[in-house]
This record gives sequence, structure tokens and C-alpha cells, in this order.
Amino acid sequence: MSTASAKSVAIIGVGGIGTYILRAFLNLPNRPKIIVFTRSDSKGKAVPDDLASVPVVSVDYTDVAALTTLFKDHAVDVVISTVAGLPTAQKAQYSLADAAKAAGSVKLFAPSEWGLPTEGAKERGESNVFAVKDEFADYLKSIGLPYARFYTGLFAGYLPWLLALDVTSSVHIIGKGDKPLSLTSETDIGGFVAHVLTNYPLSSPELVNQSFRIQGQSITLSEAAQIYGKSIVYIAEGEQVPAGSEVESGYKTAMQTEVEEGRGSGGWDRRTSTYSPELAGSANKLWQGHVWQTLESIIGKN
Repeated sequence: MSTASAKSVAIIGVGGIGTYILRAFLNLPNRPKIIVFTRSDSKGKAVPDDLASVPVVSVDYTDVAALTTLFKDHAVDVVISTVAGLPTAQKAQYSLADAAKAAGSVKLFAPSEWGLPTEGAKERGESNVFAVKDEFADYLKSIGLPYARFYTGLFAGYLPWLLALDVTSSVHIIGKGDKPLSLTSETDIGGFVAHVLTNYPLSSPELVNQSFRIQGQSITLSEAAQIYGKSIVYIAEGEQVPAGSEVESGYKTAMQTEVEEGRGSGGWDRRTSTYSPELAGSANKLWQGHVWQTLESIIGKN
């Protein structure tokens, strides 16, 4: 591990992708110091039982003074935020950023992206979570806090959910299901993050204020149905993707609409509303020699 790479990493939240990032760091032979922050009002278990040795701090994400003290006390040089994508949760990142800046030790802040590219959403006047995330990145720029944005496409573990296989026995698709979707396994996401943050100096141009578009596979929803061996139900216009609740159905429908309109790939540029295949997975090359998981390998079909 380079002497200028991550030495003390704070992972904010481990309820989802944060756990995979945590595991990836812990699997490194020369891992940095790791500390997990969880919300003081969180009702869930902080970390899985097998990771119980990792230091966990419960803190109010809006308490800048307390956060600043924690960052200083642990000499944190990298903050990785995995707070939920909901706008209310995203707002907590402003306090985290202010504290990271005030601490003086933080050299890199990874905001909670973990999905489709958001760059350009704010300037195009979008009113959605993409714009909320893009606006926060602008805030990081405004306070001079170096950042790294990780665009992962859809988590592979969520694909059955997106296709309604969690509540039905058929794949449900909006539109034709022929548009490319960037799909990446959660294990690969965690591994990539841990790899680049421990193999490149934190001040290097490869990391500072960069966006990383990774993907394990470019796949269409129709191709996914074939791999799963499931029949397809094409959803009528105006109807929604089946789910356990109306709210959940809305999320699935919105996500599938993004895919159907061509915005589900890491190759989509929100600034220009254009698709460039070479952009999708363009950061994969930073993890040389790694074999990325595909849907086939995940479900044991190759």
C-alpha cells in the first residue's frame, strides 16, 4: 500500500453497499484503519456479527462539531458515504462534508452516488435524486473538499427486485427491454473502491475530483430474462411494475423507465443526453487483472 494512500477510512453507514465496501477493505493484506459511523437514531444492527471487531461509532449525522471531533480523533483521511438515496438522507451529507473539511485530516470524500451517473442533472434542471446528488457534488467543490464519485450502475443483487421476480414468477418489463443497463455485483463494487483507495495516492489526479464509471456487465432486461430462464410480461403503458407496496412499485417503475429511455447505462451522459458505450465501465481498467462478475457467473450459469 502506498504511503500516500488511505490510512484511516470512515465508512458512513453499512446497511447496504457499505457492508461490501467494509468487507473489501478488511480482506486487504495491508488494510488501513477502518471505523464505521452509524446514525444515533438507527434501529438496525450496526454491522454483521462476523464484522463485530470493527470499531463502530453512533453519532448524530447533523452534529458537525461531534463529527469533526471524531474525524480528528481517528485521523480520518478518507470518508466514504453510503447514506440512503432518499433526498432527506442525502441532506445529512452536508454536515458530514462540513465536518470533514473542518477536521483538516480528510483528503478525499466519496459521496453517496452508488448508482447511475448524476453529473449534469442539476444544470439540466432535473427534479429528482440525481439532481440532489449532483448538487451535493457541487457543494464539495465549493468548500474545496476533494471528492471521488463512484458510478456503479444497478447492484446485481437488486436485479430480481427490479424485474418483479421478488413478487412474481415472471420478468416484468416496461417497453421493449432492449436498452443497455450497467450491472455490477456488490462484491465487485466494494473491491474496486478498496483497490483504488489503497493503490493510488489520495492526492493523485487519478483520484482527486474524479468520477469512476464501473460495470461488471452491460445487459438488457430481455437478456436478463433469458439468463434467468423466465417468461416476460410486457407492462402496458400507464401500468406499474408489480411490488409489495405502491411506494415500492413507484421506485421500480421509475428505475425501469430510466432504463427504457436509455439512461440506465454508465455510458449515458446526462449533460448532453447522449450514450457513449466507451464511457460505460471506463474506470474498470484501474483494477488491472480483475475478472468482473456477470449475471451468469453470479447465478452459476457459466
